[in-house]
Amino acid sequence: MTSTQLERAAVHPSTLVDGRPASVGATARFRRRMQTLLASSREREEVDLERRIRAQPGVTRSNTVALISPKGGVGKTTSTFLVGNLLATHLKLRVIAVDANPDFGTLARLAPDGRRSPKSLADLLDAADRLRTAADLTPYVSRLSTGLHVLGAPADARRAASLGPDRYGELAAFLATFYEVVLLDLGTGVAGPLARFAIERADQVVVVTTPEWVTSSVVLGALEHLQHDHTTVAINRARAPVTAVEDRFRAEHLHRAVTIPHDDRLAAMLDSGTYALDALPGATRLAIKRLGLAVAEQLA
Repeated sequence: MTSTQLERAAVHPSTLVDGRPASVGATARFRRRMQTLLASSREREEVDLERRIRAQPGVTRSNTVALISPKGGVGKTTSTFLVGNLLATHLKLRVIAVDANPDFGTLARLAPDGRRSPKSLADLLDAADRLRTAADLTPYVSRLSTGLHVLGAPADARRAASLGPDRYGELAAFLATFYEVVLLDLGTGVAGPLARFAIERADQVVVVTTPEWVTSSVVLGALEHLQHDHTTVAINRARAPVTAVEDRFRAEHLHRAVTIPHDDRLAAMLDSGTYALDALPGATRLAIKRLGLAVAEQLA
């Protein structure tokens, strides 16, 4: 009788490791060796970054950090959120991220639904005279599990646009009495009244770009007019090595240029309100920690 048994080897003729075909030969062995070395190098760097971040001295006063860009859609809000979370978790600082975008800001929407405050910075300004303690601010801010507080922009863009530099100056001064770090997520542009106010007031500036030539060229042009002593550049959503772009920005004698890779998981976390640094791939974690360290090193 002819056997009808189906041999496993007939279905999987090649050797599998963890469900995937095993690579064989010298090239495959070399590739695996390099991947192991790369992973070990990243692990060592991450340990060093963690040590350096946590070793930063405490601040002596409230610090204002402005996140800006002459181009829209480059990731200013994402960068603000990432830096704020890291400073809150790793340095245990009292940090608030403020959506200072006068045109439908989205920073507060990154907070989980159950933690998002329906109130805005305009509501807080209206009530500032009655707010005496940190607890009084609770209804106005979204309080994240990381310790970061987020203050949203008004839902009405006309109301947001009516708030000029003077009002934002009042807000920054008010928040400085409660927070050690105030992050300002600015709208597009570096030459407008609000942007100029933020740059002049800020202790440090993070300029955000993407690696495309068009955007990077515009940002480089803006740096010539920025002239801030404490400037970091975040090169956001890089899909491949961008050595030439990094080198060009470093030639501007910045504090640091940090590249953050494109990461679909990070994008999904932000969109779903489920951000968790430890759950991100190693390359993305490293980049976020490099950016956080660049900001932490310049805190006064």
